[in-house]
Amino acid sequence: MGYLFRAIFRSVTATLLVVGLALSPQAWLALKTVVYASDGALAEYRLRQIPPERYQAEIDAALEANDGDLARSLVALAESEHVTIPPRTVARLAMLPNFDLGNVLQQGWNCVAKGDFDSEAGLACVVATDLTGVGDVRDLVGEGTHYLTGQPVNYFTLGVASVGLGLTVSTVMSLGGTLPVKTGVSFLKGMTKVGKLPVRLVDEVALRLSKSIDKAALTETVNLGREFRIGEMGGPLARVFNPKAAAVVTDLATDFGRIGKAGGVRAMKLSAEASDSVNDVRLLAKAADRYRGRFLGVMKMLGHGALRLGKLALELSGWLLGAALWLFGATLFVLRWSNRVARLLVSVIAWMVRSIWRVARPAPLLALSGA
Repeated sequence: MGYLFRAIFRSVTATLLVVGLALSPQAWLALKTVVYASDGALAEYRLRQIPPERYQAEIDAALEANDGDLARSLVALAESEHVTIPPRTVARLAMLPNFDLGNVLQQGWNCVAKGDFDSEAGLACVVATDLTGVGDVRDLVGEGTHYLTGQPVNYFTLGVASVGLGLTVSTVMSLGGTLPVKTGVSFLKGMTKVGKLPVRLVDEVALRLSKSIDKAALTETVNLGREFRIGEMGGPLARVFNPKAAAVVTDLATDFGRIGKAGGVRAMKLSAEASDSVNDVRLLAKAADRYRGRFLGVMKMLGHGALRLGKLALELSGWLLGAALWLFGATLFVLRWSNRVARLLVSVIAWMVRSIWRVARPAPLLALSGA
């Protein structure tokens, strides 16, 4: 029976070691991906799994479309992932102009005629329009009146207009010091008007805003706005929403501003499409800070995959489970052999003690025993 138990023990231990070794070659990467997912580790892992052919295909597609910004971002990203770019691709990229006047004029027209934008030129037009304060006052008075008269309210538009109007004043007074945040607010307004912000993101922000309105302050602000007395709106405007609710909009705008600074308007739009919550945007802003000029390429290659674990969660769990099995098996193996080694050491020490004792016994006792 003892022999059978030992045989089973050895078989289980060996199986755990083999299974663990088979499943856990990337256990450290899996652990890093899970622990540091909020700092872009998930995007880092997914990028490592993309074959070189995919990078080349996306770069070629961008070059065919004369999309220099995307092509340059993809090339920089591919190089950082140790993907070799053929010289012919580098030569084609060098032929694309850094500045396309026709595209700039087209984007300016899209901003004026449609309120939409796909480039820095288009967003710059939106920001410039917003700096007049006319749009924010119109939205604030319109949605504020709806609230005061009991009509359906778009709380997201009301909150963005309120924060945007406050930033308009501070941007002018600080000579552009708050322009990055103002850019983020203008982006939110523009995306809302063309219906391109995810519903879940809008609803999350709107819910927080709807629970924090100061009706008296809103009434005063709306009355001043109807007379376009922007200079006098600062006091009541600051009290329309409580600071925490207003900070949600400000932080969201700041995060989109960070994304825009790193990857441009296209990266902002792709990030908005991939986000379902304020936290999603915050995570992408961190990734944008990390990848900088490569971030547009990251969003093109990964999309929602930059945020979502999805099926990857099963794979990561398998690796971590494999590592746990390997560690358990190794521990049993070590403990088993430690026990054997300990018993061997005890036997050796006992033998040495007996040998020394036989050699060092007192002579009188030997003589007495001889007599």
